[in-house]
Amino acid sequence: MRSNGLTARAYTPITDLDPRVAGALLDELKEQGVAAYTKPIESSSTMGFDRPEFRVDVKERLYVDTAASAQVRDLISAKDPALIDESDDLTWAQIVAGFDLPMTSPVAPWPANEDVDETEDSDAADVPDDRRVPAAEDPQDAMAGAATAKVRAPDSEDRFVPDPPPPLPKLEPYKLAAWIGLIGGPALLVLSALFALTLPVWLSVLAVGGFVGGFVTLVATMKDRSDADGDPDNGAVV
Repeated sequence: MRSNGLTARAYTPITDLDPRVAGALLDELKEQGVAAYTKPIESSSTMGFDRPEFRVDVKERLYVDTAASAQVRDLISAKDPALIDESDDLTWAQIVAGFDLPMTSPVAPWPANEDVDETEDSDAADVPDDRRVPAAEDPQDAMAGAATAKVRAPDSEDRFVPDPPPPLPKLEPYKLAAWIGLIGGPALLVLSALFALTLPVWLSVLAVGGFVGGFVTLVATMKDRSDADGDPDNGAVV
């Protein structure tokens, strides 16, 4: 970046110039008391060709004091109208540079119907809060609003009530005896081994026979799910 040594509060981009022309113009603007500086145009290429060894004819963008932007533009146009470059990138840079500047034109850039009447806001601000009269409200609307504001009691129809759990299945006597033999027989043998108890022969045979008989009984009385459902293919039912 090159500067002519003068400073300003705000700068505006004017045009893109050859570095030699930009250097001479900086000296001329310094003599006229106009703050200006130049900055090389940044390349948006991502291919690696913006390195110094690949860049040729690189231009510099001229930034001048915003207050003297029109004067500098006329000066450059008088020298050579072709020096005033018009590009989308330059136009966008000018818009960004003037974003925070106050509007000097008496005519707003937006439609007149979008103007805000500041007198109404100032009149409303002058009235004390205790003297402001609330707007009239329809009694029916007020009653409706009060009714809707009340918290509704939960309706039983709006709540999900799960069905009571089914009762536990009742075992038939022979199945109950089979479960007792299946569990009680091994439990009796394990307890006798843990506590070093000597069981009578008939009790040991009864424990083993109860386990075997209970197991066989439960397996023999199991229901086949496919037969119970009546769908041997176990397919989807539409």
